[in-house]
Amino acid sequence: MLRCIIVGYGFLGKRLARLIASGALGGVKLVGIASSKGYIYKEDGFLLSDLPDDLQSSSMLRLAPASELINKRIADLLVELTPTNIRDGEPGLSHIRLALEQGMDVVTANKGPIALAYEELMELAEGTGAMLLHEATVGGGIPLISLKNRCLAADELLSIRGILNGTTNYILSRMHFEGMTLDLALKEAQMLGIAERDPTLDLEGVDTALKLVILANSLMSMKKRLSDVKIKGITKITSEAITAAKESGMTIKLIGIADENGLRVAPKLVRLNDPICVHGTLNAVSFNFRILGRLTIIGEGAGESTVSALINDIHEVVKTRMRSNRI
Repeated sequence: MLRCIIVGYGFLGKRLARLIASGALGGVKLVGIASSKGYIYKEDGFLLSDLPDDLQSSSMLRLAPASELINKRIADLLVELTPTNIRDGEPGLSHIRLALEQGMDVVTANKGPIALAYEELMELAEGTGAMLLHEATVGGGIPLISLKNRCLAADELLSIRGILNGTTNYILSRMHFEGMTLDLALKEAQMLGIAERDPTLDLEGVDTALKLVILANSLMSMKKRLSDVKIKGITKITSEAITAAKESGMTIKLIGIADENGLRVAPKLVRLNDPICVHGTLNAVSFNFRILGRLTIIGEGAGESTVSALINDIHEVVKTRMRSNRI
């Protein structure tokens, strides 16, 4: 039985904890949960009825950092779900490093550590024999990373082009179909919970750039950093520009591109019949392989669908460890 701890008890953490505690993931038991407030643990595993809505309400709460829980060495797997920090990747980066140093497998949805320190973390994982899986960092539940690494590993990926941010795609879609201004579409997105209270990282293209770095490094071995990406967001897109594009059978989308010319994120004119021209909160990514050619994959890029990526990465760890008789 794989013993799991979850660090980060927000939207994703709570949903994942309930799935594991309910027995929905065979071969896994939840033995610890941590947040910025402290942690709780139960070495024989949490039942669904044991899970608090808020860790602060638990009588088991220990007012100590998550690193203390990781250092207890009561788990085989860390699921790191703390908020993304694009400056230094903390605290998630330290959590992942600590777990990998101990030979603990790691599954994460945290973009910061993977975008900022991918090469270092993968070398650390290889050195200790640990697994580091991060499907959930890009594209929500869309299996972009596993598609290439598990299904098309022998084919060379030449380029990536796609829509990687659901918030900006929703805003641009509303501007295209309803004639809304950017400000009005943003306010609507915030009311619906599609956009953050501070949407800066989305609107300025930084979130897309982070995801592009992760894909370029993990699928194309490009060894890029966020500073290597040429970034232009959507803040200057006007209703008039959208209308002009529409009259030409096109629209404007925020597109991330990784190819032999480097990495770049910018609003681009896209034909309405282009396979990546999806609307609403959908993401779409077009891979260009040397042998296969173009392959486009579409799906929900955030929210509940991200749990699917997490449970599939956890399943991969369980399957691998069962084969190696480590659990």
